[in-house]
Amino acid sequence: MRVLVTGVSGTIGSAVARALRGRGHTVVGTVTASDRPVPEGVEPLVADLFDPSALSAAAADVDAAVHAASSNDERAGELDGIVVESLLSAFQGTGKALVYTSGLWLHGNTGDAPATEISPFAPPMVVSWRPAAEQVLADGAAERGVRTVRIRPGLVYGGGRGYVPMLLSPQEDADGALIRHFGDGSNRWSVVHADDLGELYALAVESAPAGSVYLGTNEDSVAVRDAAKVVADRVGARVEHWDPTEAQQYWSVMVEAFMLDQVATSAKARTDLGWVPSRPGLLEDLAAN
Repeated sequence: MRVLVTGVSGTIGSAVARALRGRGHTVVGTVTASDRPVPEGVEPLVADLFDPSALSAAAADVDAAVHAASSNDERAGELDGIVVESLLSAFQGTGKALVYTSGLWLHGNTGDAPATEISPFAPPMVVSWRPAAEQVLADGAAERGVRTVRIRPGLVYGGGRGYVPMLLSPQEDADGALIRHFGDGSNRWSVVHADDLGELYALAVESAPAGSVYLGTNEDSVAVRDAAKVVADRVGARVEHWDPTEAQQYWSVMVEAFMLDQVATSAKARTDLGWVPSRPGLLEDLAAN
């Protein structure tokens, strides 16, 4: 297949591209500028995804698309709306696959019962727009003849990329190296290695049915304070709580999202698509990177 991947320089987009290439597919990947890095073998496409016509020509020349790009700011919902509508229009009536990157944050605090694809929505403010975006994808499968697939990843890690190393990066104060986490760190992150997630997307492109939804996460959630301790031990730092109100001065509405307590299961992806995550867990990855 010839597959269009938006945001191919990003953590998720690059992992998806590598997985697709590894399974013999051709990848056209969008980048914001010609000097942006892309995985080996990817055909780069410089595109302004806020332009509704940016993907029209490329979409006509591919068999499927994966939307993995994000503006990482308050315009993320606007970007998704433009890209999704553009690709739904281009693929209408063709049965081509459009795989959309949603997120586990959509389910809010889960408690000890693992979230599944049918768990209720309770999104934090930063992704409060996402239920409406998912509904557009669901309608696209039912009404527009597009094989839409929604994937809700946990917090992505791997190889020192993603939010986790940013959140747990050492800082310096008068007493030396310091790692801070929001609140007491007892909340749990449901996580997934980028390369495992890339394999899930590739499987979805190949065979997921129209309108399907999959959580993409390891089965074991990790307490934030445990992750912080691993990094602190590796770099010789101490760990401190960070008052969430103070942290909001730097991380704004993201604090609410990173303080979610989440456990989840990807049993559906394992059963339906044969997805088998095999990369090191978060604590092992943090100890090595």
